[in-house]
Amino acid sequence: MRKTLTIVFIFWVSFAKAQLYGAQWVIGPNTSRIDFRNDTITTDSILKLMYTTDANACICDTDGNLIFYSNGIYVAGANGDSILNGNGLSPCAFTTNNSLYGLPIQQAVMFLPAPGNNRYYYLFHFSGDVNSNPGTLYYSIIDKNGNSGFGEIVRKNVAYYSNTIFWAGGMTACKHANGRDWWIIMHGKNNNRFFKFLLTPAGIMDTLIQDIGARYNGPYDNAYACFSPDGSKYACGAFVGPITVLDFNRCTGEFSNLVTINNIDGQTSSGEGPLAFSPSGRFLYVSDIIDLNQYDLWNSNVQDSVEVYRADSADRAKINYVGLALNGKLYGSTFNGGYYYLHVINHPDSLGQACGFVRAGQPTLSIDSWDLPNMPNYMLGALIGSGCDSISSISNELSTANRLRIQPNPANKYAYIEMGMQGNYKFELLNITGQV
Repeated sequence: MRKTLTIVFIFWVSFAKAQLYGAQWVIGPNTSRIDFRNDTITTDSILKLMYTTDANACICDTDGNLIFYSNGIYVAGANGDSILNGNGLSPCAFTTNNSLYGLPIQQAVMFLPAPGNNRYYYLFHFSGDVNSNPGTLYYSIIDKNGNSGFGEIVRKNVAYYSNTIFWAGGMTACKHANGRDWWIIMHGKNNNRFFKFLLTPAGIMDTLIQDIGARYNGPYDNAYACFSPDGSKYACGAFVGPITVLDFNRCTGEFSNLVTINNIDGQTSSGEGPLAFSPSGRFLYVSDIIDLNQYDLWNSNVQDSVEVYRADSADRAKINYVGLALNGKLYGSTFNGGYYYLHVINHPDSLGQACGFVRAGQPTLSIDSWDLPNMPNYMLGALIGSGCDSISSISNELSTANRLRIQPNPANKYAYIEMGMQGNYKFELLNITGQV
């Protein structure tokens, strides 16, 4: 019997229609949202309350309409209600003890659209199941059409890695160079080990481990990490320790070209809070709550910095999280309670004070906007000319029935195909227009 296997290589274009998954932010604790789709930013309140402490994530549909958000305890829909089967995330005693106000772990939850499918969304999440640090990484899958369009978790608390202890926070993601798949990055506790998980239409297919950079030792390993908007650089740091900046290969997932920055006047155990890249990737902004420092990664001496803001003793707002919004501006959340605003950096690609930092520059409807949502750059497309900017698409039915395996996937010049069943096969290679 001859079986026909059709492999289609699709070339993704980075200037295709933008997908506005990150167009709106949900901030807490008395939940409101900010819409960045228009020149004039709009804010409104969500009637149902979700408390958020540190863990915070949200996602929109491709048109920028808010559909889901989470505090690491449960998933809510746009109407503020918990979606069907949306409770009971990351089960452990730490989750139970923090169920009222949300998980106090930064970047402990993150939404990703399912690669190649606009109906399903992944929620990646963890909790402090090993002495307040995560020892198990989970994902759950949400069907946005489930429960009559209100959303439903159809697979929950799938443990995809549990062979180590990770630092407290710092989960982020970057698009693969093919423009479809996702790299998810985590860091180990008390070491310099990175764990990289590749999310594809078939689920998590690869786990890569790389030792590089500073060794972050506890007990204060509250961590934050982010990629530059083009995905070429990665930065991370913990509450006590240096800032690590690395080049990132979106094809292979490899880090290289280590740069170490000691925050706060070059002190080795400098400590830092969250960080964010400017739109061009030239500048890295680092908050240590009191200071907001700007580092020029194009400078031959990256350690040089510009202090763009310093809180005095009377300033209780200070700066907690920093995030890049859809409009190209950076926003900083407040550190203490009683405030209805975010700080703003209006021109983040400008050097020093020309960046246009404005304390309390963006009003909000949420008092004490402590947190900002954990969002990768959803709009990042394929890296054209990278050698891995093509995608092979194989029917799930054929893959399941014949235990098909292709490596590397995606492929550029050569592909090795492994079949699970004996037989005679005919292979057809098609381009995106259907030509053999």
